[in-house]
Amino acid sequence: MEILELVEQLEDLATSGRKLPGTGRSLIDPDRLLELVDQLRIAVPRDVHEAQEVLQKRENILNQSLLEAKKIKGAAETERRSRLDEGEVLKEAKARAQEVADEAQRKAQRILHLAEEEARSRRGSADEYAKEVLYQLEQQVATVLSTVRHGIEVLDSQKEHQAA
Repeated sequence: MEILELVEQLEDLATSGRKLPGTGRSLIDPDRLLELVDQLRIAVPRDVHEAQEVLQKRENILNQSLLEAKKIKGAAETERRSRLDEGEVLKEAKARAQEVADEAQRKAQRILHLAEEEARSRRGSADEYAKEVLYQLEQQVATVLSTVRHGIEVLDSQKEHQAA
């Protein structure tokens, strides 16, 4: 930096001056001193301006970084909310699917139970009908059997009359 060089030159000027005997003071070239002061006056604003530019650039970079960080944070927050919402939707969908499956299972059990009851009832009705048909068949067979026996008896009695 130019200012530091000028300060070093001022320091060199102060230490290189001739010493006055007995006073501890030094003689310094006033023209050289004024020249260095003028250079300092010129250099300070330029260095301050450069420092301000560096600070401004730093500030701009910080602002851009903060803006980018906010964007990233916002995107991350949006993504988090989206995933959280998706997670909630997924949980709700799973819960609803389980409810539907449970309800379907209950309905299937009811239908199966009703079908079994209907089958038992029809089997009972069919058994009753078969029983009635068998009773009727038994009566008809008994009647036919009775008729057959009567026919045999008639034939036997005719045979006995013919033999006698």
